[in-house]
Amino acid sequence: MEALNRIEEFLAGQILSVEGYSQYQTGNVGKSELARFVSELQSISRSYVGHTVGARLPSPIHCERAAEAYALYYTPINAAKLLHLLPLLSGLKREVSVLDVGSGPGTVGLALLAGLSRDFKMTCVEQSKHMRDLAERLISGFTGEGSLKTVTMVSELDNEGQKFDVVVAANLLAELSEEDAQELIDRIGDRVAEGGYLVIIEPGQQAHTRRLMFLRDQILATKAELVPRFPCLRRDSCPMLKASQTDWCHGAIEWRQPRLHAQLDDLLAFNKHRIKYAAFIFQRGGSLGAGARVITRPERTRLGVEATICGDEIYGIVRVRKGERSQGTRAFEKASAHDRLIFSEMKLGDLACTTLVKVAGG
Repeated sequence: MEALNRIEEFLAGQILSVEGYSQYQTGNVGKSELARFVSELQSISRSYVGHTVGARLPSPIHCERAAEAYALYYTPINAAKLLHLLPLLSGLKREVSVLDVGSGPGTVGLALLAGLSRDFKMTCVEQSKHMRDLAERLISGFTGEGSLKTVTMVSELDNEGQKFDVVVAANLLAELSEEDAQELIDRIGDRVAEGGYLVIIEPGQQAHTRRLMFLRDQILATKAELVPRFPCLRRDSCPMLKASQTDWCHGAIEWRQPRLHAQLDDLLAFNKHRIKYAAFIFQRGGSLGAGARVITRPERTRLGVEATICGDEIYGIVRVRKGERSQGTRAFEKASAHDRLIFSEMKLGDLACTTLVKVAGG
């Protein structure tokens, strides 16, 4: 939360008026100060709600104020998603090159600078000039755990083939047509350096997530050098897509909203007390993690405590019956969605009380 609060305070200082920022520092910001941003956010929200998944979304950012309104409200949400995933990007060297495709107001740059003590060389691709100008101002002016070596803003992804340690596409594929999304995935997958990461984040709604799951299968079918690191622990086609026409592999982040964001939430009558997201992380030249990922958080049923897990060559329900609960199965019963578990005996169905389960990192 400290990183998110730091980001929000910086945004308030950069975007609110002098009087508005003074109000923020001492308490709540006046409604008259926020009204100009609320109207823009309502317009942006209508564009997203009315958009059909798989069709190209025209940019709802038509002016500087719209870009600033987007940054005030959506940057904390989207930064929280990336900050949640940062611990999974292990082994990064001191100087990290980053390609942020669809950078918006610079959310990825702000999250990386706030959350990682590294030196960053950022290349941001963003078609909207209003967003590019704002992103450059925000990323260049932010002070966090990391330091900014360079930031380059461009409107289109070049074809030069430069490799990057981290390539991020966040909340971008949802705005593209099927054809454009597949083409982009193919291009950015080739820009990941050896040992580097491809991070794709999308909204956690069913339609967006299932589309991303299909794109995940496409990546693994065409780019053998990219190894799934999160949430997948397998290279074959997604078993959830085969097993169900409706299920979707997503996560949720419980957070304490930064106070300006909570104010905007109330004024907009939105509800972002819990953040749903869908994400996939791949590593070039990486290795599959052992064990199984918890897909649905363990729940008590009439049969015991059960959850859906997914791992290499295993997918389905695992259960601890009431009479079989033990200290060894406790880690399973207390697991959260997307925890990676190591089982002394990996199998579906009922776990014996002698089974040992532990939570692994990553």
